[in-house]
Amino acid sequence: MRRRHFLGAAAAGAWLIPGARALAQNFQQQVTIGVTAPLTGPAGDAGRQIVDGVRAAVNQTNVSMGSFGTAFAYRTFDDQDALASMIQNAQFAAADPSIVAMIGGLDGKLTAAALPTFANSGLPLIVSASTANAVTDRGYRSVWRLPTKDGTEGQLFARYLAKHAKPKHAIAVTQDGDYGADVASGYADQAGALGIKAETFIFSWSNPDYGAAAKSILARKPDYLYLCGATKSMAPLATALKNLGYSGGFGASEGFFNQAALDKYRDALAGALISTSFPPLERAPDVANILTDFRSRATVTALSAFSYAAAQIIISASQRNSATNRLAMLTALQTPISYDTVVGSFQFGFSGDPIDPNLYFYTVTDGALKYTAASHPSAFIL
Repeated sequence: MRRRHFLGAAAAGAWLIPGARALAQNFQQQVTIGVTAPLTGPAGDAGRQIVDGVRAAVNQTNVSMGSFGTAFAYRTFDDQDALASMIQNAQFAAADPSIVAMIGGLDGKLTAAALPTFANSGLPLIVSASTANAVTDRGYRSVWRLPTKDGTEGQLFARYLAKHAKPKHAIAVTQDGDYGADVASGYADQAGALGIKAETFIFSWSNPDYGAAAKSILARKPDYLYLCGATKSMAPLATALKNLGYSGGFGASEGFFNQAALDKYRDALAGALISTSFPPLERAPDVANILTDFRSRATVTALSAFSYAAAQIIISASQRNSATNRLAMLTALQTPISYDTVVGSFQFGFSGDPIDPNLYFYTVTDGALKYTAASHPSAFIL
């Protein structure tokens, strides 16, 4: 299973705000943020959302700053959702001395494989899309990730479930693909530690038999199921379970946080609790003005919002530390300070993951995702 969505020669372009070439003459210097994402092919829409977020943050910053400061630009690289292109992008970006950091990482497996190239090039990488454990589990000190990683998502979901639903027998269901196993593992381990009878059920991703899987799951007599995977490949199981009479509770991981889960599986997922790193921004008063400007520049999605936040972090690090080259940027990002962004405050640990990750829960209600709660209280959300 390859999870896309909350990530020849490479095509590239450099951009400031409209009219930037004339405006840039009033700035002392230019700092460029590189963006590596699939801009063509099946994952192109997701990649363009990443670029939209970075563009909006850069443009907002340049419009609001005074003259004779540092201008920010962004340069896009089409990784074509291929490892060779992502590696080539890192090499191209390294040859541009104005690029101080990169944003991207839609596909966690590809991003993890490309990390040595980014590290060897001295390029800081902020991952705004992938939740894969492997992105930050390999010990590189040049990568930071904003969304809550898979294993932590599973743990936080189990803690919330133990406090609010208190099931007797909860099963994490996943497939033998790229996405879902780490979420399920974190969930089952944490649920077991909290006194819940928990286990993991795995079935085929490449050749799924939903009916057979549903029968095997029901034979275990669970009263709660946590579906760990993507809507397209996992949601048919919910329908099969309901058809066989399952009446227990449902939960689902971040791969279900999308409109497809509601449009096609509205009845099967009714009442399901879906976890995600994406906060309900309408409940975040501190970013109301930023959000209004953001919405005037781009469509706000989980991908664009986390990419906007990634750009905010690079811009803040540059401004705080006068980091106008990648070595200074790397040093600045390795300093344990906090960053306020459109999706919340972040302070990063040694691994590159947030020190205090949060998870937000939405319930499928009348065909819509209704915000329910956060895994723990936060001053960011009312």
